[in-house]
Formats: sequence, structure tokens, C-alpha cells
Amino acid sequence: MSTFSASPSLQPRCQSPSGLSRPENSPPIKRLAQVKSLEDIQPLSHAVFPGSHCPLFGSLMLIRRIRNASCLVVGTDECTYYAKSSAMAGGDFGTLAERCYSLVLQPTDISFGSGDKLNSAIEEITAQGRPELLFVITTCVVELIGDDFDSLCARAAARLNIAVTVIHTEHYRSENHLAGMEAALTACLPVMREQPPQLAVNILGPRHDNFAKSELAECLNTIGLPINLVLPSDCDITDIVKAPAARLNLVTDRIGLPLAQAMLDRFGLPYIYFDRFVTPRTIENAYLDLFDKILKPETRQRMEEWLNSKKNAARRIAERVTPKLQGYSYIYGNTPLPQLELNAYLTELGLQPKLIQLSQWTTADDTAVNRILAKYNPYVTRNANIAPLRDMYDILRPEFYFGHEYFERLLKKGIVQRAMDRLGQAYGFQLNTQLLLFLEESIEMYQSLVVKGAQNVAD
Repeated sequence: MSTFSASPSLQPRCQSPSGLSRPENSPPIKRLAQVKSLEDIQPLSHAVFPGSHCPLFGSLMLIRRIRNASCLVVGTDECTYYAKSSAMAGGDFGTLAERCYSLVLQPTDISFGSGDKLNSAIEEITAQGRPELLFVITTCVVELIGDDFDSLCARAAARLNIAVTVIHTEHYRSENHLAGMEAALTACLPVMREQPPQLAVNILGPRHDNFAKSELAECLNTIGLPINLVLPSDCDITDIVKAPAARLNLVTDRIGLPLAQAMLDRFGLPYIYFDRFVTPRTIENAYLDLFDKILKPETRQRMEEWLNSKKNAARRIAERVTPKLQGYSYIYGNTPLPQLELNAYLTELGLQPKLIQLSQWTTADDTAVNRILAKYNPYVTRNANIAPLRDMYDILRPEFYFGHEYFERLLKKGIVQRAMDRLGQAYGFQLNTQLLLFLEESIEMYQSLVVKGAQNVAD
């Protein structure tokens, strides 16, 4: 549907096995049907730019949300400087700079062990002001030399009578910063203690402060089910200690799944996975799973009526918006929503994915992959590598780029760039509705900025 023609100067110089022209010596780009896991997907270039954040960054992003939590980053001067400078930058990190400590390892520490130095650092931090909760963050070098930080920190915690736990953030075993977020949440497990059971739920995973405004929170309020803990947002060590008191863990982001499984193993606490799903039937099934776990028969009918009202309202909006989406195509960059489930729903709405950039793929995503392949077979590549991707815009010629890129640069090529960040704080049919309205707004922007713009140039 694009009104722009390809620029000959940007045509790459060789043909890949998948049929798409690529620059010489570049890794081959594959279609979705050719891959079975994330490991099968190659980046568009050997040198990646800008690249993904490392797990150290992810762990800091989580710790900043836990009230009065401190962290000690242990590693080379590069890693500790990166962590401290990020914390001092403020913004999303808030006041973390005041609670972020660095322990720089010297060559002798790497050769002969860093245990004594770690003990001295924890003692010094405690002497300055007893931290309520101290996260010790290892980095690649610490993991490579094999110092047993879990045992070292456990002994220090017992000796000093403080809460100390370890976050392992070795980047050589991970794809991106999400592994650090998972590790930070899982590191809260040693702090938890058995509690008398309460009729309440824990919310694991929200990386924002607005969960109380979500449809999922409305559902819990309508049921009359109190929230025991929201981790990592809106909690402190007292809340974390009492986490096992809840009857159910509600995992609202996949980064919370390892912790939920660990709590099931240790405390027998069941969990439900209720992520930011966008497909109506997936949302409905998640709600019904929740109802099965917690509702009494006399409450179930009332909540199913509540659910049907939400579903019907979303369906009416879908009936209005869906016809407007037919025939448009897009490149998927990155969003806060589940990547493959979102793309599966977009294809079912009538949008065509030209290329999907991915950073996550588990066996749980296979159903979404099959839903995409039922209609299209898009190219797939790793995300966080937009530099070589720019050679392909004139070849693929989509109408939209969903993710972060330079708006004006893409608009010159007839592509409307749109980020979905604002959708990341909603759940349930509230999110489905917000996505539909976002897509409707995107069509209007394309018609206004690209179609009418091209007509004005022609006139």
C-alpha cells in the first residue's frame, strides 16, 4: 500500500539464501518457517548496533523499584562504572545512586579470590548505615572465576544480621537485560519466610507504578481479593518477607515466572500466568483460569457477567477498527508486550508482518508462531540492531514500524514509526481495546502524513 518507490542507492549488493538482498558477508536472514527457536535466528550483521543491554542493567532497573533496597555491584572497573553512572543519571533510576555501591576487582582478586574483599565491603556498607536489603550483583568476571558469592553473602548476612542476597548477571549466558530482571526477582526468594496463610494474591512482574489502575486490579477489587505484594513495584523488604502468606501468585510479566516456580517449589504457592496478552480468547482464558483458582460458586456468575461486559465492549471496538486495518504491513521492532503473541494477533486482525525482530522465544510461544504462519511467513531477525536494518526499508516497504526508531527518518521513506510503550501498563480487555485504538490512530496518521503528503507533492 506504500506510495513510495525504492531508492536504488540503498539496494544491497548480494542475494541471501532466503531470497532477500543483503550486504556482502552478512549473516543470512531467514523466514519464520525456517526457524524453530531463538538460537536459529541470526542478527542482520556480525557487529550489532546499538545492541541489547546486559543483565546488570536489567537488575538495576528492578532494584530501583524496591523501596530502601541497596545494591553492591562487584566486577571490573568498566562494569562498576557503568552501573554507578547509570544510577547517577537519575531519570528512570530515581534515587538509586544513593544506594548503589561499587566493588572494583583488581587482578589479584581475580587470581586469588575476592571473598575477603567482599566481606570488607559489606561490613563497610553496614557501618555507614544498616541497609534494609542489600543485593550483591555479580558480573561476568565474578562468574568466570567461580567465587561462591551465595555462600559468602549468606555467612555475611548471618554474621551482621542483615538481609543480603545475590543476583547473578553473567552476560555470556544471556541474550539481553531481561535475564537480569528475572535474576533480580528470583534473588528475593531467600528473603521470604513462611507465613500464616491469608486470602490474598501476590502480583509478580509489573515494572510500573500504575497496576492499581489496570483492569486486572479492577477484577481483583470486584472479587474482593486483596493484594499482598506487588513485586518489584510498590514494595519493601517487609512485604517481600511476607510474600508466602498469599494464596496465589499472579505473574503479569514473564520475568516473574522463575520466581513463581521457585515459590511453588519452596512454599507450595500456586501461580497463574496473566501477561499483557492482546488476543481476546487468550485474555478470556486467563481470566477463567483465575476464576477457577479463587472463586466460590456464588461469586463466579457475577464475575463471569463482569468479564462478558468487558469482552463485549472490546468486540464492538474491534468490529469498527478491523476493516480499517486490511492491507497494511509493518516491521516489528520492540514493544513491552509479549512479542510473538502480539504479532499473531496483528496478523489475525489483517495486518501483514514484513519482518519481526525478536529477543524472546520459548516453547510457550510456538502456538503464536503457528498462528502467524497460518497467514504469513515474515522474515525474522534479532532486535536491538537497527543500523543494518535501514538498508532493508526500501526493499520491504512497510507502512508502519512498531517500535523505537527515528520518526522523521522513516517518514521520509513513507513509513510511520509508532512506539507502543504507553500500552505496557494495561491488562486484559483494557489492553486489547487500547491496542485497537492505537492501530486506528496509526492508520489515521499514515493517511494524513504519507498519503496526503504524497498527494500534496504530486500537486
